[in-house]
Amino acid sequence: MLSELYENGSLQLEGMTDTPLTYHDPCQISRRGGVIQQPRELLYLVASNFQEMPDTGDMNWCCGGGGGVSANERADEIRLQAFNRKKKQLDELNGVETIVTACANCRLMLEDGLEHYELPHEVTGLTELIADHLKQ
Repeated sequence: MLSELYENGSLQLEGMTDTPLTYHDPCQISRRGGVIQQPRELLYLVASNFQEMPDTGDMNWCCGGGGGVSANERADEIRLQAFNRKKKQLDELNGVETIVTACANCRLMLEDGLEHYELPHEVTGLTELIADHLKQ
């Protein structure tokens, strides 16, 4: 939707962030919805230091909270074990400070996993990042 708004001129952006960032592909949005390139096209419009994670798009690793698992406290151990794969992806990147995602559930899980493993990254939503660059 944001891509369409940009393409038809309804969404006008300005400025770039030089913060090193990457994009986490939410399972449902990328695998089921097929939305893979559109978020990246938007990121390239506002981020001068975007780095792809290894295994991106429909091959990206789940954050660990998929299917609502993050709402089940009994699954915390498994959820954090699954996040360990995401941690390994982040370890392969060079100096990334921020993870961008388009899913609120993923955002919460990423924040939990980062806190659990004491990682310094921040998490933001794609819509939030785009909103920060709306032309005034």
